[in-house]
Order: sequence, then C-alpha cells, then structure tokens
Amino acid sequence: MIIFLYGPDSYRRRQKLKEITAQYRQKHITFGDFDFGGVDAEEEFLRLKEFASNVSIFETLKLGVLENAFGEFLKENQSAFVEFLKNNLKNQDLTLVVCAEKKPLKNLSFLLKKPALAQEFKNLEGEQLKFFIGKEAEKRGLNLAPAAIVFLAEVFGGDTWALISELEKISLFNLRDFDAGRLKELVVYYKSLNSGEFFSQLSGLSVDRSLRQKIVNLEFLLNRGEEPAKIFNILAASSRNSSETVKRFADYDAAIKSGKTDYEEALLDMALS
Repeated sequence: MIIFLYGPDSYRRRQKLKEITAQYRQKHITFGDFDFGGVDAEEEFLRLKEFASNVSIFETLKLGVLENAFGEFLKENQSAFVEFLKNNLKNQDLTLVVCAEKKPLKNLSFLLKKPALAQEFKNLEGEQLKFFIGKEAEKRGLNLAPAAIVFLAEVFGGDTWALISELEKISLFNLRDFDAGRLKELVVYYKSLNSGEFFSQLSGLSVDRSLRQKIVNLEFLLNRGEEPAKIFNILAASSRNSSETVKRFADYDAAIKSGKTDYEEALLDMALS
C-alpha cells in the first residue's frame, strides 16, 4: 500500500506523517526511513528495496517513509523507481509513505489515484485558515476572540510553522483569553520580509556556502525579527537535506526539547560547522 502526502504546507504534512508513524509504532516495530535528497540517494534506493524484500521473523507488516524522492534522484532512476512503487501498490504487508512538496510528474500520477491513498496539504486561506488557528489555539488551552484569530491570519497567512511557534509562545503566559488588542502587544513577528526575501536569505544558510555568508544571513534574518524556531523548522523540512543533515536536525531538535539548547544556539552551531 502507498500513502502519498503532498503540498506546500510542510507543517501540516509533517504532522500527518507523525500521526501515521505514531499509530503504526504503537503495534509494530519494523520501520524504515529513506531520504533521497543526499549524494547517497542510489544507495538509499538499494536499502529501500532490501527493506521491502526482507522477511522479518518478528512480524510481516512493515512501514517505510520516503522523502525527497522527486529531485535529482528521480531524474536518474525514474523507470526503476516507478516500477518499484507500482509493484507495491497492492502489497498489504508493506506500507510506503511518500512525502513531497508538489504533485508528481505524469508517470507518477498513479500516486493520486486508488489504490494509493493521497492527501494534499495546500496553504490555508480564508475560513479554513481561521478554523485551523482556532483549533490549534484550543489544543494549547487558549481562547482567542474572533478578532484575534483574524489578526493572526492576517499576520501569518499560510505560514503555519511561524503561526504554531507564536501560539506556543503565547501559551506560556498565565492568561488564557486573548483579544486582538492584547495579541498585538505580544506578537513580535510581523512579516518584515516578503516570501522571496526570506527564502533568499534562508538559502544563504546552506551547508555549501562560506562561513562568513552563513553568519551574515543568519544575523540578517534574526535582526529582522524572524523567529529562530521558524528558520530551524523550515531548514529541517528542506527537500535538499541529505540523510546526514536530517540526522543533525533530529539531534538538535532532541536537545532543544530537553532544554539543553535553544533554536538560536542550534542555528548558530549549524552555521559555524
């Protein structure tokens, strides 16, 4: 069986992936994570095929997560990859979760049809965005007035990573009820950079840039009020990350959640390395 998660809203897409893997791991142990965004993508494909063909002595069911498969890897291995997926469309013992930012190319359009299960995560707008904000606020014990929800929708738009980060910060206050006026006093994130400017600066934090350039770009983003958590999470979700980089982000994330470091220190450490 194949589950296809796609769309530009990487936060909600990532949350759905976490939900699927968490439900699976409550009952099963055979799990594989495969990232095709690095230089070792061909080896990753071999590892995936081996994972799919191996028979475990503990259980028959297996779950594999495939990320960043629609980039350079697909250009060189299109026929073999398409054949592999088609051969496993009706495999009841193997579930493959394919994650992508965009719809697939024509020869992979079968991922959008049954028997595959596809779910799209578009950037939220209008009433859907306001409903999402209200629900996420409720999860954190917050009671937002309608005007407060409208305010957050106007400030963050479809930037769900930044929105969630701001709700997390707001939830730390003793207050539970917020109107628009109170939120305007607390929310420090105003989109001082447009999307193009933001991602242009973000690209300067790439591992293949010079140390000086990475430090300059990081300092620029932070000085313009961009949330460290937003920068960290968008970098972590990049489709260009190698498997080694993904592991580094996971290690940083664990250290942040355990209180050993914070997002800004993690970003600085990455820039210096």
